[in-house]
Amino acid sequence: MVFGYALIPTALKVLKMKASGRLLSLLKSVVTMDARSLQQAFGIDSTLRFETHPSGLAQGIVKTSECEASFFLHGAHIAHWQPAHTDSPVLFMSQKSYFEPGKPIRGGIPICFPWFSAHPTDSSLPAHGLARQASWELMKTQQNNHVVSAVFELSIDSFDLRYTVDFGSTLQIALNIVNCDSQARDCEVALHTYFDIGAIEQVSVEGLEELPYLDQLTKLKCPAEGTAIRFERETDRIYQGTADEILLHDGQRSRRIAIEANHARSTVVWNPWIEKSKRMPDFGDDEYLRMCCIETANIRENRIQLEPRATTTIAVRYAVAT
Repeated sequence: MVFGYALIPTALKVLKMKASGRLLSLLKSVVTMDARSLQQAFGIDSTLRFETHPSGLAQGIVKTSECEASFFLHGAHIAHWQPAHTDSPVLFMSQKSYFEPGKPIRGGIPICFPWFSAHPTDSSLPAHGLARQASWELMKTQQNNHVVSAVFELSIDSFDLRYTVDFGSTLQIALNIVNCDSQARDCEVALHTYFDIGAIEQVSVEGLEELPYLDQLTKLKCPAEGTAIRFERETDRIYQGTADEILLHDGQRSRRIAIEANHARSTVVWNPWIEKSKRMPDFGDDEYLRMCCIETANIRENRIQLEPRATTTIAVRYAVAT
């Protein structure tokens, strides 16, 4: 087992910015460790190395006999994961994504927290919360057999977050949330996973057939459909209830991605389709054809409620069969 630890603490300072007369916490953080410093503190031989992305952001590159992967400290964002037994990446990344402070990365696995979608009372605040636009602190890396693990931390909006990622033949992630406030708080969380697929018309999603859902396009609550999900138009659904296992069938690539969530009572299924794709500046017009999102979440009526100093963890495991 090989470990990497920080030689000096990373300085994370909460920046206060005024938006529409209100204080907006933490869209940008001051990070003292660049790729070179991260390599010295956390690099693991040729298995985990840190480089400067063309955008200037620091990124970690994982390469083992079991998988290839990459991540950013910006948003604690997992950008790539491909097990050795597959021919294509599992995670989709938009070719038009922004890679800059104060903006989310489009694709991979963004962390939506502490709210999902638009802020419920303040439209000036960013969609999907603050965590995906913040710079996280890398606390530890280690290698155990063929699995590389990374642990990130962030303090934001009176919550302490600890994010653990295990890169191997499977991808396992867990987000621990602590309420540091003196009062009870509620929050929403979604691991907004973008899957890379061969062709949207050959994709189906099983495992949510018996759950009711909210159609976010019509705002209608719909009963369980009893059939697998297929994509034929813009899709934006919030399924409420626990799904033991969700299977994403990618017909063109003859592979199946299994999604096993823990402590998640919501699942979001999304594809922007034609018109919305054209409206998004950080998304290609035709990229909807080779992606879909299946998001492990606790949102809306299943939002998390935490007493002072209480904690909870949401986790998910991804595995690919060909």
